[in-house]
Amino acid sequence: MDELKLLIEMVANLPTLAIWVLVGYLAYKLAVVGSIYGIVRFGIEKLHNWLVTPKHKLEKINVEAKLRSMTIENCHEDLIAQIERLKGIHSIDKSVVWNTYIHKLDIDTLRKLIDDYLKARE
Repeated sequence: MDELKLLIEMVANLPTLAIWVLVGYLAYKLAVVGSIYGIVRFGIEKLHNWLVTPKHKLEKINVEAKLRSMTIENCHEDLIAQIERLKGIHSIDKSVVWNTYIHKLDIDTLRKLIDDYLKARE
């Protein structure tokens, strides 16, 4: 307890400028420790993201080339036009123009229509 009293008396007798220097030094030390903590935390987060991210890369598919190889006599443009008709089949409001994507439900509908057609041909 005597050491604490001695420390308080010593700090009390310091000039104001010396106290501000000590406060600045403390702030500097806290900033350094905080920066090191932030860098370690950032590194751990990046390591975690790298470990949990799937390692296989997504393969880009050239749909245009694939359609050209599946069709004859440049029929791929007609095929694309028919596939574009699927856009927004399942939208609630048919007047909505912004629905410019093909949903999984649209693909399921196409699959069902093709299956029904093939059953009818048998």
